[in-house]
Amino acid sequence: MKKLTEKYLPIALFVLIGAIGGIMITRATEELDDMNFFLSLLAGVVMFYIAMYLQIIIHEGGHCIFGLLSGYKFVSFRVGSLIWIRTKDGIRMKRYSLAGTGGQCLMDPPGNCGDDFPVVLYNMGGVIINLIAAALFWGLSFLCKGNPFLHVFCLLMIVTGVGFALTNGIPMKMGAPNDGLNTIDLMKNPHAKRAFWISIKVNALITDGINVADMPDEWFVIPGKEDYDSGIVSYIPYAASDRLVAHGKHEEASALRKQVEKDFTGMPGVYQAILKSEDIYYELTHENRPEVINELYDADFAKTAKQMRSMLPVLRMECVKAKLHDRDEALFRKNMDAYEKILKDYPYETEGRTDKRLLDEALGKVQA
Repeated sequence: MKKLTEKYLPIALFVLIGAIGGIMITRATEELDDMNFFLSLLAGVVMFYIAMYLQIIIHEGGHCIFGLLSGYKFVSFRVGSLIWIRTKDGIRMKRYSLAGTGGQCLMDPPGNCGDDFPVVLYNMGGVIINLIAAALFWGLSFLCKGNPFLHVFCLLMIVTGVGFALTNGIPMKMGAPNDGLNTIDLMKNPHAKRAFWISIKVNALITDGINVADMPDEWFVIPGKEDYDSGIVSYIPYAASDRLVAHGKHEEASALRKQVEKDFTGMPGVYQAILKSEDIYYELTHENRPEVINELYDADFAKTAKQMRSMLPVLRMECVKAKLHDRDEALFRKNMDAYEKILKDYPYETEGRTDKRLLDEALGKVQA
């Protein structure tokens, strides 16, 4: 029953929101009666997407506001592929996208590792603000009845605001645990709370130019079996593998990935995809067995890799695969052009340098 709920509840909610949005768009075609049907329908669809985009901004703004109120410090704020990130020269805008997410607000946690610290308001801030925004637009909708454009837009902001609150607030997995599920895990599980602190602290330190290889060893101790199904705790072994790669300990990292991929059932899809990319990269740069690479890079993973080409480890693997496995110079050059374009504006410079070093090492073996 639990698995069925996890699988179909997100789908049901999205269908419901889409259906209500469709009703609102139909309402637009009725209220905008001075326009022809197709123009009014187009106006309704455009307003729906604008409302969705604005609610993403509002949602991430909620995380930011309640994070600041809880003692967190600003690190980055992303909407779509635009990210505002702190640097030594102040906040700068760059480009960065993550498959499956419309936005993200990341902050620097208060205190030290192992300290108690507030988590509920930061994690649920987006849901709270979406609901507040929906309530405000419900009030505005009564004031805008004389203007069909504004009235329909208010109705769509209500629908999307409540929709965002439901899909993020009702505990469930949508590729990764949502805000509601994360909050419950953080409230119940002290290991999850510690892992959450480490995950956002690591991101803050990387943003400030510190390499993951130089961070404290005790942050990356592999958790016990009781936490294998926790999406938050799974960050620790994922980061531990990444740290071993940064240290150049590729054999140890490969062994750890095999354990992680087998045991950590709650690991979010984005972590799984990056770990598998590293598996393929390792095979390419060591034994380079065609049958092993073909098994790892199956049809399902090919689709995943295509969706996650904005992630440097995935695109690095694609570059090396095109060169060493496919032996396709045109594909290699295409992938390299995409890699260099992303690297040029990559917001995490230290992480980018480490990844480029790994790519150069692999290509150096070809030239040698």
